[in-house]
Amino acid sequence: MAEAALRAFGPSSPGFVILLIVMLGVGSWLGEMIMSAIGKGQFSAMIRVGGYAAAILAVVGVVWALLSKFFALAAGKL
Repeated sequence: MAEAALRAFGPSSPGFVILLIVMLGVGSWLGEMIMSAIGKGQFSAMIRVGGYAAAILAVVGVVWALLSKFFALAAGKL
């Protein structure tokens, strides 16, 4: 069971990226709410943009890795 969880949610796996995006969403939401509550709207917007950028980069990294594996498989290198 532990090995299955490691393969699904371990580093550099699609499940890890899903967990990362969820944690980024919750963290940026909390930060945004706190900053808005204390009257720091500009910092709130910066946290939101930073969260979006980090989530997009995480997804692009996984897509790049999967495409690299696909093209290596198609070329017969795996």
